[in-house]
Amino acid sequence: MSKDNKTNDLLIPQPVLGKGGMIAFVTLNNVVAPLSTDMYLPALPGMAVYFHTTAKVMNMTMVGFFFFFAIGMLIFGPVSDKLGRKRVLLAGITLYSVSCLCCAFSTSVMMLIISRIFQALGGGAMVSVSTALVKDQFTGRSQGSVLAASQVFGVLAPVLAPLIGAQLLRFFGWRATFVLLTIIAVFIIIMCCLMKETLPKENRLKENVIKSFSRLGVVLKNGTFATFLIAIVLTQIPMMAYITTSSYIYVKQFGLSTTIYSLFFAGNSLVSVIGPVLYVFLRNKKSSVLTYIIFGVSLACGILLLLFGDSSPWAFLLCFAPSMMAGAGARPFSTTILLNQQQEDSGSASALINFFNSLSGTLGMAVITMIWTDYIIGVGTLLIVTSIISIVMCICLFRVKGSHVLDKKY
Repeated sequence: MSKDNKTNDLLIPQPVLGKGGMIAFVTLNNVVAPLSTDMYLPALPGMAVYFHTTAKVMNMTMVGFFFFFAIGMLIFGPVSDKLGRKRVLLAGITLYSVSCLCCAFSTSVMMLIISRIFQALGGGAMVSVSTALVKDQFTGRSQGSVLAASQVFGVLAPVLAPLIGAQLLRFFGWRATFVLLTIIAVFIIIMCCLMKETLPKENRLKENVIKSFSRLGVVLKNGTFATFLIAIVLTQIPMMAYITTSSYIYVKQFGLSTTIYSLFFAGNSLVSVIGPVLYVFLRNKKSSVLTYIIFGVSLACGILLLLFGDSSPWAFLLCFAPSMMAGAGARPFSTTILLNQQQEDSGSASALINFFNSLSGTLGMAVITMIWTDYIIGVGTLLIVTSIISIVMCICLFRVKGSHVLDKKY
């Protein structure tokens, strides 16, 4: 490594962006999803009236986005292993920005739904490829720090997005939300143009683009990667179950106003920020120890929810918040481990990590509404069940391959 590289703390020097610029670039790409979904939530009822449609049809703009966002991550990650990060990222961000404009100037709800689908595909490319950039550019402690910083903003974005969207709606109307997203995307495009390619040609896949998708299977054949990935993404099921039902819990079960509910929701999200920060301080501990701490906290929270969660909104908040904090801290922790389980195929690994996180979250949204009518019991039960399954999977993994298996890096 050259002297400049050491100074810059980057594996590939970035003469224009530098280390700070690359961290900002990765972070901006990773807050796309919450901004794209949560910022226009306050406008949905008014948009249904504007397009002369129902709330059920308007919800398709959300469902379609989540589904194709996951598909976009699965597609563009492996392609970036073949074609390079910059080219694929630029294509994804451009698709995202054009789609945002189409959303802003939609004249029918069908045009809006289709525009949201393409917006999601572009957003999926931005998240999966920018996550792969972290392994391309950073190593050791820096890798975990960058992922933790990105996760902090990823947690803050859902808190701030509805507030920003409400003000845009108040003064400029619902179209302004998508105009602002377009402006943000253009700024990211400029940063991408200033970025030097992080995956040299000699390190790219030699197969053609179509065959590059087979690398997804190659990555999944890594038993340690697959086992730990499944164990860690299970934590997203109760998290998304809570997000989906939180308004019913606070407003219907506890009788709070929507304003007070939003404060409880924001408070829970802000507590989550502690998770990535704690990870930065605890990352020197053995990965197996941190794994048991994460799942142990979630298990304890599930038990507490079943025992005390329905007594008051404050009791529910105090019982559930630590699991949100553990889940938020698990993202940079697990992503660092999973990326380092692969010598190459970082794009495919990143795609699988983000795809399965989104898929498990979607499963949580569906399961909680199909099985339970008492959502507090539902969330508590999901915390207990997923934590126990994850703990058992990790115990088996550590017994077969040793407790240091997650600390091994290529």
